[in-house]
Amino acid sequence: MTSALPHEFDRRASEYERHAPVQREAAQWLAEWLPDEIEHPALELGAGTGLFTRHLVGRTKRLVASDIAPRMVQAGIDRLPDAEWAVAEAATPPESQGYRWIFSCSLIQWLPDPDAAFRAWHRVAAPGARLVSGWFVRGTLAEFFRSCPEASPFVWRGADEWHDLLAGAGWTVQRRESRTFVRHHADSAAMLREIHNAGAVIPRRMGLGKLRQALREYDRDNRGQGGVQSTFVFLRVEAVRS
Repeated sequence: MTSALPHEFDRRASEYERHAPVQREAAQWLAEWLPDEIEHPALELGAGTGLFTRHLVGRTKRLVASDIAPRMVQAGIDRLPDAEWAVAEAATPPESQGYRWIFSCSLIQWLPDPDAAFRAWHRVAAPGARLVSGWFVRGTLAEFFRSCPEASPFVWRGADEWHDLLAGAGWTVQRRESRTFVRHHADSAAMLREIHNAGAVIPRRMGLGKLRQALREYDRDNRGQGGVQSTFVFLRVEAVRS
């Protein structure tokens, strides 16, 4: 898959939401697990411009929404000023006496060391705190990977592997569920452009010739009536701090 760099997300902040329909759908699906009232203080990591944050404000009296990209944070402030916004990395969350809830959406698959992040979240969470989080897992963009497996900068994990990482970091999973989202595009170039405009970039190690070949194969193998499709597999999890 394409890689994501903080400066790319930062650069794309003003247009991110226009090119993130899957992330928006995933945020709505994850929000189905939210209670009507969220005990504060609550923390959201990788909040971006607020696609999931908008489901949290109004449910809690104090929400800290954080992201590594300053322009994403500014967009969030402009859209959702009721949250307390902060520029922070997911692996070094804003300190607190103990967050009662921790949230993230469409973040974890990008982290270079998710185990370290889960452990950091455990440190800033109060005993018995709840984690509600969702991210993309193995099976995402499977059509593209069949044509171009070397495009992924990381090894995709399945639900069981993620469960084990959470358990090792001190989180007890209460429930988990996966859902597949399907996007339709005019062709592979349109698919790749949408992903790129949301902040992802092709790894530099991949040459232009190989990319063009992969896109031709994508079009050939996946074209149907109305264009091509891309698959996104999203895992949502609720866990308790042990």
